[in-house]
Amino acid sequence: LEPSDTAQDSWQTPERLAVVCVDPSSVLQGGSILGDKTRMPTLAAAHDRVLVRPAPSSAGTLGGLAGQRTYDTMQLLGHAAGGTKRPLFDVIFLETVGLGQSEVEIAQCVNVVLLCIPPGGGDALQGVKKGILEVTHVVAITKADGSLQAAAQSTAADYQGALQFRDGVEQSLQPPDSSSHENCAGGAPRRVILTSAETGQGLADLWQTLCHVRRQQLESGQWRQQERTQQEYWMWKSFHTLVQKHVMEQYQSTSTQEPQEDEESPHKNTLVAPPPRVAAAQLLRQLLQSGIRSRDDNGNENPSQPP
Repeated sequence: LEPSDTAQDSWQTPERLAVVCVDPSSVLQGGSILGDKTRMPTLAAAHDRVLVRPAPSSAGTLGGLAGQRTYDTMQLLGHAAGGTKRPLFDVIFLETVGLGQSEVEIAQCVNVVLLCIPPGGGDALQGVKKGILEVTHVVAITKADGSLQAAAQSTAADYQGALQFRDGVEQSLQPPDSSSHENCAGGAPRRVILTSAETGQGLADLWQTLCHVRRQQLESGQWRQQERTQQEYWMWKSFHTLVQKHVMEQYQSTSTQEPQEDEESPHKNTLVAPPPRVAAAQLLRQLLQSGIRSRDDNGNENPSQPP
């Protein structure tokens, strides 16, 4: 979230840092190891101005997040405290579950997206296919040291070419008279940076690049626009979740009745299930015909007929 005017440089030298680590949950049992905090013992224990919060993801939830809960957590940590204009934390890192080619929901929770790729993480064609690159501002190639140095340099070259290709395609799709020919990084060429946690290579350059992207977003107004887009996205997603839950509850409460069999039907002993799309359309029609029931604050049902 955007800091106050008196803390515009808080990203450069943050006084309070939060790290939210989303950990994958078991699809079968729902449990999570929540072991990311153990990998940051110095950061988590030696600094009283740092919060490292492991967060379980919802089992089966795509996007690398824990759904609405992740967005709510980010909003809470970035909210102003004690009536001041300054947020609880100057900088918030959100570490996702490993993402696939088309999982881009991370862009609906943060303002700057950093994609970390290990050496050998796909060639140039694989990079072009990754939809996550469309919302990535900076790419960091990790483990660029020792025996992996050559592989890291090769991966960096592949992804730099993939970014240049994607940026060229995005600009070519803009209308000729459009005044906006910017990518997600504000029009600047997106960078691929070699990094190593072992030697410290590239870390200072990476941080300066992230701060530069943030400054561009603030100056262009993209930061504020992102906030409005994210609020609208999560509003509609919450609405869809509530509607789905309500419909499932109503369906389950009315599906206990046994269907009446037609004695004259030649197929009365044959179970023929309709295709899923047809079944969904039939269910929707039945719900609209029977009306949708909601509950007031006292738990009483309020039947309402469809228009």
